[in-house]
Amino acid sequence: MRIDLARLVGLRHWLHAHPEISRHETATADHLRRFLQEHARPDRILGLAGAGFAAVYDGVAPGRTVMIRCELDALPIQEANDDLPHRSLSDGISHKCGHDGHMTILAGLAQTLAERPATGRVVLMFQPDEETGSGARECCSHESFARIRPDHVFALHNLPGFPEGQVICRAGAFSSQVKYAAIRLTGREAHSAQPETGASPSFALAELMLKARDIQAYHNRPDSYALCVPVFSQMGVQASGICPARGEVHVTLRAPDGPTVEAMWADLTAFARTTAGQYGLDAVFETREEFAATANGRDSFEMIRQAAAGLGLEFNHMERPFRWGEDFGEFTSRHEGAMFGLGAGLGQARPAQSGL
Repeated sequence: MRIDLARLVGLRHWLHAHPEISRHETATADHLRRFLQEHARPDRILGLAGAGFAAVYDGVAPGRTVMIRCELDALPIQEANDDLPHRSLSDGISHKCGHDGHMTILAGLAQTLAERPATGRVVLMFQPDEETGSGARECCSHESFARIRPDHVFALHNLPGFPEGQVICRAGAFSSQVKYAAIRLTGREAHSAQPETGASPSFALAELMLKARDIQAYHNRPDSYALCVPVFSQMGVQASGICPARGEVHVTLRAPDGPTVEAMWADLTAFARTTAGQYGLDAVFETREEFAATANGRDSFEMIRQAAAGLGLEFNHMERPFRWGEDFGEFTSRHEGAMFGLGAGLGQARPAQSGL
């Protein structure tokens, strides 16, 4: 395995200094393409949705195709590490979920593939738009993905707060199904001295946010969590004389499985419609982001466990899935595969999970 560690450190520093948010990762993808062509030339590169692409390394003999995915996008978060030599040069954008590290890991893996696998194919996917929940879904539907036809799909996520080098995994649900949605209520504006002449969403919004707590309590179980969390609300203007006509609340719903999330959303929208009718309001619903639950296959889980043992790495067989979302579930719902965590150190802060 020929790995140029100094070159990889330089790559990671460049990626960290030049972050790009979802759907704008063009420079990131171009830099990675050039890096692979110069230092680990693939047999071919397939363009995918957005800035995404896949680097294909054909084996010497026929065999299975293994696809390994990383993510291109950063987060709309200001870099706070002013003393970092390779700090973000983009105002209000930084790699706070570790995707710069994930890309660098795949670039290092590419270096080991320069002499080609003995059998089969290895496909390294550099996926866009993970933070919005749309990237994996759009890559799966892209015409080039049909040429990959993976037998196994894998991905990792760095996990600060776990021992450095520890491998964290489980069969079945690994991360949550997540729905981020908005409920908008519209009535009639009135003077606050005569609220009865209008139709304000104020009390309906209050009841709706309290109902979210009841819905969560109903679906949450000791053996399987369910979360229905209001994350944003807005109504009216800062003026004493106006009783507002419009308001909205955003909620994040999450559980280890899709049916529970959809059941909570059905309960919440049904209550919203009924309550809106009682207050003379119109209700509109919008799903803004969705992340499919990542469900690890038993065979792929065993492959990860055996690989960790072969490398002498500590293995953490986690009891419960993570509550955060990850769009890698779009791949595991279509192909045998698994995601695992890689401990980054106990003294490290937890990564940001924007939109998840």
